[in-house]
Amino acid sequence: MKTACISLALMIALTLVSITSVYPAAAQNKPTISKKELKVLLKTAKEPAQHQKIAAYYRQDATRLTQSAIEHAELAAIYKQNPPNPAMESKHGSSVEGVSHCNRWAELDAEQAKEAEALAVLHEGMAKDAEKK
Repeated sequence: MKTACISLALMIALTLVSITSVYPAAAQNKPTISKKELKVLLKTAKEPAQHQKIAAYYRQDATRLTQSAIEHAELAAIYKQNPPNPAMESKHGSSVEGVSHCNRWAELDAEQAKEAEALAVLHEGMAKDAEKK
């Protein structure tokens, strides 16, 4: 079980690091566009530049989620070595801070990062299609 948790954390971290290293521009803290602008663009985008803006938004979101997953995987490893209160976690489950909580958030963030990356790729394809028209 211990090696399975460590393996899972390492696998998530390596996957997520590979995404952020490929797209370093997306790692900027400044949002490319606001959520309000995103919603408008999702309804109206027709030009390649508009789809590129949407792709950049999703790529930046993927990077943010990847970083969060890495942080949670690191915290899970720390909590595994120094549990805050094992009795509370066994009684209340993953709703308290601890290994299972951090592993769960690492998994969720990693999954969302993959989805955001897929949306970025989708909109890049839409931008290329719009250029052909």
